[in-house]
Amino acid sequence: MFLHRSSAHGLSVAEAQLSQHIAEQMAITTGRSASPSERRSWERSLPRLRADLLDAGLGDVEMLVEYQLPLTSKRADVVLVGQHPQTRRASYLVVELKQWSEAERFEDSDVLVRIDGYGNHPVLHPLEQVRGYCDYLTDFVVTLAEDEHELAGTAYLHNATNLGIADLRDMTVPDPERPARMFSGQDRGEFLDFLRSRFAPGVPGAEYARSAAEQSHRPLKAAAGPGGRRDAAA
Repeated sequence: MFLHRSSAHGLSVAEAQLSQHIAEQMAITTGRSASPSERRSWERSLPRLRADLLDAGLGDVEMLVEYQLPLTSKRADVVLVGQHPQTRRASYLVVELKQWSEAERFEDSDVLVRIDGYGNHPVLHPLEQVRGYCDYLTDFVVTLAEDEHELAGTAYLHNATNLGIADLRDMTVPDPERPARMFSGQDRGEFLDFLRSRFAPGVPGAEYARSAAEQSHRPLKAAAGPGGRRDAAA
């Protein structure tokens, strides 16, 4: 389930109208009112991601906004859906959007970070967060479990410079079994290349998005929470 679905081309309404629409959908489907921080994220981060998709030549990729993970209340910011440029099969990319401009390691933790505005309350490293979402989807979505290479994740800190998140980069350990990448706003060119590596241009993602909505969901193995074993800190 998701709160809004549109191609990047189609996501053309004014930011405030988009935020209001998603907030209304949240109230209808969950009975919960959107927080001010959620509204700000929809108003500022979604247009940025849309612009990046358009600049990458991927305006036909579908955007599933506030995608609810199966059998949980957790939601991924956006799941992008389209055709993989090499395999010509479905390609899914879980995108965690952060408006942070700076972040640093929390004490000696390998997975917790501190950001401005949260005081001394740590949050999960965004790359670990998106990896946890991908793990969870692989554990619960039948087609993804059968063909795991279709799914990848990215954390996009579009307001940050590399210097502002240097600690987070030092904490990142490559994990070939859990493919995910982190990008700052300074890395925008690399982010566009990454998007092109996941999606074929000119191929509408609508059919793949419909397939994603119809996929069977069931626990395929003992799964951790959608934030991984450290979900409580997400």
